[in-house]
Amino acid sequence: MQTEERLAAYKRDGYTVFPKVFGDRLMDAWKAAYSSIVERQTPPGQEDPTLWLRSTLEYEPKLFLPAVAHPTLLDFAERVLGPFVQMDNLTFMAFPSMPKQEAEGRASGWHRDIWAYKPTHGEYVPPLACNAITYMQDLTEAYGPLRVIPGSHRSGISITKDESGKPHRDEIIVPLKAGDVVFTHAALYHSGTPNCSGHPRYFFSLYYNKSWLKCRDNHNGPAVQMIVEAARQNEDRRLMRLFGQDPLLYARANSGFSRDDEDMWQEWIEEDRRALKQQTPIGLDRWQ
Repeated sequence: MQTEERLAAYKRDGYTVFPKVFGDRLMDAWKAAYSSIVERQTPPGQEDPTLWLRSTLEYEPKLFLPAVAHPTLLDFAERVLGPFVQMDNLTFMAFPSMPKQEAEGRASGWHRDIWAYKPTHGEYVPPLACNAITYMQDLTEAYGPLRVIPGSHRSGISITKDESGKPHRDEIIVPLKAGDVVFTHAALYHSGTPNCSGHPRYFFSLYYNKSWLKCRDNHNGPAVQMIVEAARQNEDRRLMRLFGQDPLLYARANSGFSRDDEDMWQEWIEEDRRALKQQTPIGLDRWQ
């Protein structure tokens, strides 16, 4: 799918799927690292392990930077958010399996994501945040598919608490294979489905937001700061911005807004690319 066609579909539906962005070797390495990161993120004395992993890049930077800074995802994120893309958080989770009789006929919970809003009209509004989600296994019925309500990022529909755990009449099931990335608008209503496969369901979320917002991950650790410093030396504005360093923020966020946003964004994106001294190696090739 061409970029303009993909962007038009995203604006219409609230999501788009990039097929097979990540290869099996990289996903196998992520899964192999999960238990070790759980152990390191679980505070001493805490009885239950911390399964919902955050600030994961700090723990395994060489392993996760190829995903966080993947050019295909960042290129599209900039078309959606403008050259203001910051990593709000990198979440890694292995959802446990439950008995099939408990999972049947259920949705995990309908929601819009953080920094979203309830739409008041049917026009597309660029989001403040967007999610790039990867599942590390095919989303079969047993593993629990992803449910979305297309167009709900442009609709004022509401789903009550009582309805949140049930399938929705307007939902569709997104067919996702291992390594695909589904890229969603923050205001898109979506839900998972309980996992009854008998195996963990590995989930990997790259959540991007506008660079003037706060972020949930801590980018101040030594591993991430080494990445930021390498980006600064290379004048890689996009990589710096991803981790909270945006030297052009105030000039661009106070541009006067006399031109269409997307036209202005494209000029700034091209400026950033020209500033690069050399392409920052992110180690993606070794995982293909």
